[in-house]
Amino acid sequence: MALSNASSAHSLPAEASAFLDHAAGAIERILPHVEVGPWSEGPWTNPESVWDSSSRTAIRVTISFGDRSAASGRSRTTLVRRRNVPGVRHAAAQTLDTREYDICKRVALTTSRLMRSQATSWEPPFPQAISGAFDESVVALHLTEYHGFLVPLSETLAALHKLSEQSYENKSLTLGCLVEPVPSGIQEGQAFPRAFLSSKKYKALSDGYHTAYRISSDGTMTDFVDLEKIDSRDLTEKHFYPEWAEPMAKASRSGRCGIALSRQGDILVFEEGTLRFTYRYGKWQYWNHAHLLNLLRDRAKAQRVPVNVLGRVVFAIYRAALDISFRRSGGLFLILNSKKELRQVVRDGDAIRDRKRRPLDRAFDAAVAKHKVQAIPRRVLVELASLDGAVVIANSGELLAYGAILQPTTPGILQGTEGSRTKAAIGGSNNGLAVKVSSDGDITVYYKGSEFIHI
Repeated sequence: MALSNASSAHSLPAEASAFLDHAAGAIERILPHVEVGPWSEGPWTNPESVWDSSSRTAIRVTISFGDRSAASGRSRTTLVRRRNVPGVRHAAAQTLDTREYDICKRVALTTSRLMRSQATSWEPPFPQAISGAFDESVVALHLTEYHGFLVPLSETLAALHKLSEQSYENKSLTLGCLVEPVPSGIQEGQAFPRAFLSSKKYKALSDGYHTAYRISSDGTMTDFVDLEKIDSRDLTEKHFYPEWAEPMAKASRSGRCGIALSRQGDILVFEEGTLRFTYRYGKWQYWNHAHLLNLLRDRAKAQRVPVNVLGRVVFAIYRAALDISFRRSGGLFLILNSKKELRQVVRDGDAIRDRKRRPLDRAFDAAVAKHKVQAIPRRVLVELASLDGAVVIANSGELLAYGAILQPTTPGILQGTEGSRTKAAIGGSNNGLAVKVSSDGDITVYYKGSEFIHI
């Protein structure tokens, strides 16, 4: 339900109402793995975000507007919960984390403050301007406070946006900075980004993949570093990141915050070896990898397949989907409910060991099919997914097809202008869990012919 459609005795200007809806929608935009309940309206109360119970399975969010001392002062409240898999035993954990709590709190407080400050001034272009910058202001405030930065991170993010619109020697610019959790202690140091990104040579100096500016918590540039020299410890399966960003992910441990601008204009924020926030196509997102993986594993559950085995299969697909997403190549994975359903989904001749396979295909089949998906190097799995068609997998991890054309018995029905990959994913999801990565980087999961989650 749109926040402005809650039962109301208080009439808002159309521009204020539209902003209210947009700001409230930031919760689901930034946190795609949560569900926001219906909004209810009542008398003015303090804007807040509080745990609804000691179990921390829901956050009660209150947004206030109007004059608190007048009858026109009102508040609207909702409950935010984890997105879950209905009817699945041992479903994904429902407990929300403190990062999600803080983001909800900042949405509530920022929205309420802006509604008060502009109570009598909603003339364009003000509503459009604050709506466009709203999500980033929430994320910047959250990161600044979470890491204890002494200067707002908003200036760095704004500078990276401007940099993404520029080029050097006909190439899009990239940049990386590693923000340390301590102040510099330098009395006359140079401030980042103002002092450096005003100069062309310093704009092009860091690539964000292997080199970065080291920045103190007070915004002073203290060093220019080789990221691979910062922390030589290997990352584990508990860390999630696009493979090309591994040096930055490694360097982001020990309380540091790594920020990278990619050639596609994406902004990636790393913490403790893991990708935690991204900005892509105008949208900020918090990545709760553990919960997303639990959702996928619970949705893909099947009899006769141990949970730990299925977990490793889902991990492998998820990591490959991340790599494909951030290199913009597109791909489609289908985890079948049962191997017996393979012939109902894959075109005749496209399955591994099919009698109609060409000799060259059979030779390659023999080379790759001896490995379970959870044991295939992630680069190899990404390359298989880059072929036209789908990678089809048994829920035990057995590779059943690659580069396969899906012709499911129950075809996919498109709702709009989606392409053939989406149609194949929707149709294939009637026989399992389909993970589609679009060429613009979006990851969408389908189940039983419907979208399950979009990240």
